[in-house]
Amino acid sequence: MTKIGKKKKRIKKALEPESYFIGSEGIKTEVIYFNGWANNLKKAYSGFENRIIVPTLKVQGIGTSNQRLINDIEEYLRNDPRIFENVWVIFDRDDVPKDYFDDAIFSAEKRGWHVGWSNDSFELWYLLHFEYLNSAISRQQYKEKLSKYLRKFGILKYQKNNAAIFSALYPLTKTAIKNANNLEKEYKSSSKKPHEENPCTTVQHLVQRFIDLENKIEHLKQTNR
Repeated sequence: MTKIGKKKKRIKKALEPESYFIGSEGIKTEVIYFNGWANNLKKAYSGFENRIIVPTLKVQGIGTSNQRLINDIEEYLRNDPRIFENVWVIFDRDDVPKDYFDDAIFSAEKRGWHVGWSNDSFELWYLLHFEYLNSAISRQQYKEKLSKYLRKFGILKYQKNNAAIFSALYPLTKTAIKNANNLEKEYKSSSKKPHEENPCTTVQHLVQRFIDLENKIEHLKQTNR
């Protein structure tokens, strides 16, 4: 017989090594892109589960922005049975008061999280796979430029929910990382805040981790041939 008022036993959470929680503002573009990486890493590590820590990616489109996004991710993590070793927040600059964007970045970092922000939009990260862009353009122009480049891969028009885009971008990842790093360096000597750095993105720092994880398993495969 259960005692009335008996407290439920709290389940102790365990830290999962090489685990990544990626919470994004968007529910389409970012989710499809990072799930592409999740699938690639899963395939790369398949068969080596007993010899190396296999990275795990949990990608969640939250659908809110700025401080509310941070709060919603915090609530999500509180209810998840796992403790993720790496928490990344992905969002871009919305048409909101400038402090909202900067404050959200600060708020996430204060929690010990990493931020992959983009100014003006996540599509900047996509475009950097094809060209170096250091002048601000509209979101419509991003779509037009991406449509032009993607036609070479049989994709007639850029659409946020097109999963085929990841396959087109993947071989050009190192180019995108190089372009994004160079773009970020352009602002290093200035005192500009993130909302003033347009165009700029920090998504490459997360993607570089995935590249490192790919290199790690490839090295293991090479040494065991």
